[in-house]
Amino acid sequence: MAPFWLVRFNDALAWLNPALAGVAALLAMLVIATAAERFPAYAARPAVESARLKSVAAARAECPRALVPPEWRDLQLYD
Repeated sequence: MAPFWLVRFNDALAWLNPALAGVAALLAMLVIATAAERFPAYAARPAVESARLKSVAAARAECPRALVPPEWRDLQLYD
């Protein structure tokens, strides 16, 4: 049989557990609120416009494709 103090300690922990869960939920909401304040309003739009390629033929002439063995060329289909 368990000692009396252990039974009373178990009862105290049963009351303390929901209180600690409430504190954890409150802290989680505060963290989410702080993160929401720092989140940019227009996250989908890039901050800086990227340069676009005007001519694909000119880019291919400047950067030739690397020579790849034939067995590796077949594996590029799976990338």
